[in-house]
Amino acid sequence: MPETATIAQDQPAQQSSTKKNKYSLPLVFVVAFIINYVLMGLNRYGYTLPVPISVHAELCYVVLLIYGFSHSAQWGTKAGRAFGTMTGIYLVWTFYSALEAINMSSEIGFVTILTSWLAEFRTMTLQVFWVFMINSLFFYHKDQLTSLFKLWGWLTLIAVGWALRQQFGGFDRTEWIWLLAIGMKTHFVNGIIRYFSFFTDAANYGCCMAATACIYGALFLTTTSSKRNKWFYGIVCAASIYGMMASGSRSAIFVLGAGLVAYCALSKRVATIVTTGVLGGLFIGMLAFTQIGQGNAMIRRMRSAFDKDDNSLAVREINKAAMERYIDEKPFGLGAGIRGGDVPPTNKNHYLATVAPDSTWVYVNIHYGHLGLFIFLLSYGGMIAVGSTVVLFRLKDKELSGMMAGLVAGAFAMLIAGYANQIMLQFPNCWLFFGNLSLVMLALDIDRQLLEEKARAENEAFIEEQKQAAESIYPLERLRA
Repeated sequence: MPETATIAQDQPAQQSSTKKNKYSLPLVFVVAFIINYVLMGLNRYGYTLPVPISVHAELCYVVLLIYGFSHSAQWGTKAGRAFGTMTGIYLVWTFYSALEAINMSSEIGFVTILTSWLAEFRTMTLQVFWVFMINSLFFYHKDQLTSLFKLWGWLTLIAVGWALRQQFGGFDRTEWIWLLAIGMKTHFVNGIIRYFSFFTDAANYGCCMAATACIYGALFLTTTSSKRNKWFYGIVCAASIYGMMASGSRSAIFVLGAGLVAYCALSKRVATIVTTGVLGGLFIGMLAFTQIGQGNAMIRRMRSAFDKDDNSLAVREINKAAMERYIDEKPFGLGAGIRGGDVPPTNKNHYLATVAPDSTWVYVNIHYGHLGLFIFLLSYGGMIAVGSTVVLFRLKDKELSGMMAGLVAGAFAMLIAGYANQIMLQFPNCWLFFGNLSLVMLALDIDRQLLEEKARAENEAFIEEQKQAAESIYPLERLRA
C-alpha cells in the first residue's frame, strides 16, 4: 500500500512536468530570439562574425526552420499555417520589392543594381516571411505565448538595466568610441545625454521601449490567470516607459500614444478607453502646456517634441523639401539598396543616394518611389488591419484576445515610429513587432483549443456533479445491499 500511494502521488507531478515540457519553447528558439534581440549590441562589441549583420539572423532562421520541420509531426504543426490573409497582403509588397531588381532608373550598372537589391530584399522583405514560417512551426498552445512574453520581458528589463548603467555608471570604453565616431551630435543634445542601451542608437531604443510598453500594458490589464505574470508584465511596462524617457527620443512619445490608442480601440472596454484617454491627455498636457518637471533632463527632452520652433524639426523640413524635388522625378525610386558609393558624383541621382533619410518612410520613398511607399504602408497597415479584425471579432478567450491586442497595438506603434525614425525594420524590431503579427492568426487555432478544453472541463464537472447527486440519493451502501 505505501508503494502504491507513492506512485499515485508522483503521477500528478509527472503529468504536470510532462505538460510543462510539452508546451515550453525549445532552447534553440530561446537562443535565436535572444540573439535577434542583442545582435546589434554584440556587433558593437565585436562579438559577431566578419559577415553582414543580417547573415547572423538568417543563420538563426535557417536553424529554427530545420529544427521546426524535424519536430512538426510530433507537435502537430505545419508551415502552411503561416500562409493566410495576412501573408497574402504582405505578398503585394514582396512582389513590388522583387520587381525593384530590374529598376534601371538610377542609371548605373545592372550588376551593381542586382547586388544592392539582393542585400536589400533580404532585410526589407524576407525577414517577415522567415518569422511567419518559424512561428507557424513552434506555436500551438497558449502556454508558449506566455513563455514568449516572459522571455521578451526579461530581455526588456536587461535592456533597461543596461541603459541605467549608462545613466548612473557612465559609458564604457566601447560605447565612448562609438559616440565619438558616430553618435556625439545626436546623443548629446542641448546638454542632455541620450541613452541607447545595447541598441543601434537612442531612437531605436526609445521607440522599441515605447512599443514594448504598449504590449506589456495590454498584458497587465488583461492577464487574469496568474497574478505573478500580471505584476511581472506591469513591471516590464513601467521599466519600458522609463527606458523610453531615458532615450531622449521625442518621437517615442507619439509612438507610445499611437499604441495606446490602438489598444483602446481593440479593448472594447469603455473604462480602459476613458482611463487611458484621461491619463494620456494629462501627460501630454503637462508636457505641452506646463513647465512641470523642467528641472529633469529627460522631461525637458520629451517636452521639446512639442516645440514648433525646434531647430532639428526645421532642418528636417528643409531636407524633406529638397528630397521631394528629386523623388518626384523617380516614380519607382532610386532602386533598392542603392548607396552613395554606387552612384558617381557626376550622376544627377547622386544627391538622393548620399542623403541620410531620417525615417523608414522617407527611406522607402527614396529607394522605392511614391508607388513603393504606398504599397509598403498598404501592406504593413493591411496586416495590422487583419490582426485587428481577428482580435475584435474572432477570438473568444478574453486573456488570449488581450495578448493579441497588445501585439497589434505594438505593431501599429512601430509603424508610426517609422514615420519619424529609420528604425522600423532594424534589429530587433522586425521580428518583435511585425514577424510576431503571425501569432494573431495562429491564435485562432489556440482559441479553438481553449474553447474545446473549457467545454471538456465543464462536461466532466457536470458528469461529476450528476454522479455526486445520484450517490446522495442512492447511497452506495444501499445499492450494494
